[in-house]
Amino acid sequence: MSSSSAPTDGRAVLVHITEEGRKIGQARHEDRVRHLRPLIGELTPEEQQTIAATLPVLAHLAELGMRARQ
Repeated sequence: MSSSSAPTDGRAVLVHITEEGRKIGQARHEDRVRHLRPLIGELTPEEQQTIAATLPVLAHLAELGMRARQ
């Protein structure tokens, strides 16, 4: 990760993810998928559909949480 001062506000710092950080994030994502995929496979089709239908709402909730932190 690298950082620099924000051009319009010296109190703020802009953070940039490095390629190494991006690789770590991708590896963690792949680990989560590898762990969850067989568990999701044990759910009923109706339960899987419920999760799929809920994902857009959960993504919106995460977005709202990120905005609240700013």
